[in-house]
Formats: sequence, C-alpha cells, structure tokens
Amino acid sequence: MPKRTTHANRYAQLPDAFRKYLCRHLPGFAALHKSHQVALMSMILQAPTKYREHSHYEGWSSFHYKTLDEKFGRRRFEGINQRLGVFLSTSDWSKIEGRTKPYKLTDKVAALREEFLAGVNRRTTDLLTDDGDIQRTAPKQAIEAKRKTKKGILVTRAGWHGKPVQAAVPVNRDMLKKLTLVIEAKLCAQDYGIQPDLLHPDPDRKYLKELLAEVQTVHHLARNTVVPGCVIHRYAQTESGRLYAHNVNLQNAYRPVRQAALHGLYDFDIENCHYSILNQMAARYGHQCGAIRHYLTNKSKVRKALADEFGIKPKQVKNALIALVYGASFSERPKHALPRILGSVGLAIAFYENPLFKELGLDIKAARSAILSGQEIYRGNIIKNLRGLSMGRRDHHDRQLLAHLLQGVESVALEAAHELYASQIVLLQHDGFTATSSQLSIPAIESAIFQATGYRLEVGQPEPILITLDDAFSDHPEISIPNQNLLQANAHAGLPVTHAS
Repeated sequence: MPKRTTHANRYAQLPDAFRKYLCRHLPGFAALHKSHQVALMSMILQAPTKYREHSHYEGWSSFHYKTLDEKFGRRRFEGINQRLGVFLSTSDWSKIEGRTKPYKLTDKVAALREEFLAGVNRRTTDLLTDDGDIQRTAPKQAIEAKRKTKKGILVTRAGWHGKPVQAAVPVNRDMLKKLTLVIEAKLCAQDYGIQPDLLHPDPDRKYLKELLAEVQTVHHLARNTVVPGCVIHRYAQTESGRLYAHNVNLQNAYRPVRQAALHGLYDFDIENCHYSILNQMAARYGHQCGAIRHYLTNKSKVRKALADEFGIKPKQVKNALIALVYGASFSERPKHALPRILGSVGLAIAFYENPLFKELGLDIKAARSAILSGQEIYRGNIIKNLRGLSMGRRDHHDRQLLAHLLQGVESVALEAAHELYASQIVLLQHDGFTATSSQLSIPAIESAIFQATGYRLEVGQPEPILITLDDAFSDHPEISIPNQNLLQANAHAGLPVTHAS
C-alpha cells in the first residue's frame, strides 16, 4: 500500500475531473490504486508543458527517477507504463550530465489529454491531494514550510515567518475564454491555409497548440471547488532563498496566458534589481562600477540602442543583460543563456562582441572579485547571504557564489514588500509581485526594503496587466519558459531564470 503523503504535498494542483475522465477512457487506469491514478494523471497533464520540457530532447518530457520511485514504488513505474501504454521512453540518461530519461506521451494518451482540455469550459473539478483525498481548503501559507537543499535534504525554510503569502491567485476567466477562442480561430485558419494578418504573421502551430493547452489548463484549474475563480499556487524555496512556483502556475506562464489570467491586476517591479544590488554591494567592498552605473543611469537608452542594433525586443536585451550579471559565458548551444534568450546562435555571437556588452562584462567580473574577496568565511569554508543561507566555496564557481549573494538580498527585499501589503499581493515573482490594487505606496515599500536589506532599491510605478487579444501574438511572441530542470540547472550554474512577465 503506498504511504500517506506529508503536509508538504497536500496542495498539489490535481484535478479530479481529469482522473475520472482517464478512468473512463484509458484501459487499465481505473484498476490502479488511487494514489497511482493521481500520480499518473498529474504526469499526463504536465508532460507536454514547458515546465516538464526535457533539456536535451525537444518535444520530450523530464521526470526524475527518484520522483517516480516516490510516487509509484521502487522501479514500479515502468511496469505500469508498459501495461497502460502511456509514455514512450528511451534509455538515454546521464547522472554526470544531469540528464534524466526522456518520456513522451503516446498518440492515444496525447489525444485523450487534448480532448479533455477542449471541454474544460464545461467542467468544474475537485482538487486532490497526492493520496487522492479531496482538498477541502486552500493552504493558509503558499510557501512550503520546508526547502530542499542541493543534496535533496528537507530543512526548515528561511524567512517568511510573518504574514502568510496568499495561495489563491484570482484569474480572469472571461479573458481566458476569449484567448482560447482566438487561439482556436488561428489554428482553424492555419488548417485552411488562411493568413488573416499579413503584417503580423501568427506564431508557428506548435507554439499555438502549447499556448492553447496552457490557457485551457489554467482555466480548468480555476474552475475548482476549493477556491472557485482562483488557481492555487505553492512556492518552494531554493538554496539561495528564491521562491519558485510548482507545477502549472502563473509565475512562469506564457506571457499571453499570464496577461489574460491576471487581466485587471497590477504588476510592481524592483527596477534593475540585479544590477542595483550588484552596484551597491561592490561599492561596499571598494569597487566603483563605472559601466554598471552608466547602464543604471541610462537603462532605457541602452536597451533601445541594443534592441535597434540587433533587431530584437528591449525585453530580450534586458534578459541578456541579467544573464551577464550571473556569469553567462559564450556558448553556441541553443539551450544556453544568450542563444536561448535572443533566439539565435548568430545573434548571441554578435551580442558577445558588442563593446558595451564587453565593458559591462569586465565591470561585473571586477565587482564579483571584490565582493567575494570581502566575504566573511564561516566554518566549513562557506559564505552566507543576507537571507542567512549558506553556500560552500569549494563546491561552487565564483558566478554561483555571487548569484547566491544577490538572490539573498532580492529574497529579503520581496518579503519586506509583502509584509506591508500581504492582503493585496496575490502572486510573487522574483524581483516583483502582482497586486489587486494600484494604490500601494511606493515610498513605503522602498523604505521597508531599505530597512530590511540596507540597499536602496527603486520600485517602478504599477503597470496594469492588460491583454489586447488582437495584439497578443504580434506584440508578445513565444518567449522561452524554462522548466523545473532548467530552473535548477540555472540556479546551480549561477544563471538567471527568465519568465514571461
């Protein structure tokens, strides 16, 4: 008999309507123990999403063998999979390279998933625990009480002991319905070879189908019996203190889906968070950042100039410059930082050769050296960030150590803002948040951040989250949304996590 789940995983986003659908339509599924039904149903729902995208095999999914053993029992998943014919798989995996075994839904199961999601507007659903029990209430605190160390050990989370973070994120179901109709119309037009807008060609079909599945999934999860109209979010804390939302969530959703779901709410961002912290931290250890200060003073001009020069969007420039802070080095592999952000190996090569980019890189390197040289070294040759979390110097590159320090400040700053407006803040980003009101005092937030961190960080004016359906695809084409494997890989490599906000 599978063991009972712990409190930490009682609030997974597991729709009972999909489990019942698979019981009716997937031979052999109904005979499984309910906890195995729930685990397999969750895998089927998540498999084609960006969250589960395999790091080496495009179109395939990643599930760690330890997770499968926890859910199904030691080495039992393969037998269940063979009997039911849910996933195709290969034996190509590597512990050294951190590459998991790739999985891909069989055609019959992919078709069942698509058929179910096509009818989500007509369904409401109970949400289940990992045991298959029905959830009755939403969690009072969205952040898990435990965090997982690099070695996989669960320990008490650091910080966030004040006002609870809201787990229920309200979504605009009307806008999600409208976005669904627009995507379906575009797919239908492609079926008949119609190009409605010659000036703004539609994204490719693969992206449209991924977008459709994500918006349908978010809409379905909002039609739950626990907190109707909301999607429950749970955050896990990493070794640096950053918070990452689990599973299907709006922290890392495709931009059009996020805009439709949060239409009518407001985004607040810490302006140039990474560069501002780095500039002030370096000054404390005797390095004056000339190139960084120039960028901070002229950020709009710098981004526009680079965007115009390379024919890309300012958002891509911003993400490329953030990647530089975290030590992005040259690579021609499309999955690596700059090629992934810019969408082209050729653009990445040209970007690395840009004089401004080179100058910033040299300044960052000098700042990193000064900061790390000035760190207090604790027993075991470790350093601690502002959150109080440790990282060993022997086991990590300098860029990882710097990322640990910067993200510690970022985490404490976000908590300070949340403490002021916990009732209005409904979704946490990494360097900002989403709120139900625009009437939050920015001077008060900036003062609270300074009191908590000792860093003077500026908070931008609130931006209303709006989606113009006609422009959703031309203005906001596909943006790479990293899966959990990439999130962890970037965190360990010292690279940033980009999201579509």
